[in-house]
Amino acid sequence: MNKKFILGIPIILVLLLIFLFTFDKFDRFNPFLKNETSYAIVKPNTQYYQNVTIYSEQGEKRNYKLSFGGYDPSKQYVKLNHKGTYVKNIEYISKQNFPSLSR
Repeated sequence: MNKKFILGIPIILVLLLIFLFTFDKFDRFNPFLKNETSYAIVKPNTQYYQNVTIYSEQGEKRNYKLSFGGYDPSKQYVKLNHKGTYVKNIEYISKQNFPSLSR
């Protein structure tokens, strides 16, 4: 009984850590990630955006994509507040407020 318990606890902890740090819904709880502001160009006439390329405030392309819901299908430029792949909130902005993109 004791051996099973001693072996079982580390296995459960490892599985829990893998589960917590690989799913985007748990990025909001990950203490190693910081809040970031990014920008994106989204497709018009939809309110759910999938695999959207995001850019930093300097216009540099980030190495991951985000999926999130919106509320104004007529807008195309979005400012995102996110932590990893967890999007906290979005704000639609004008093209003038969108950073120039680095290529």
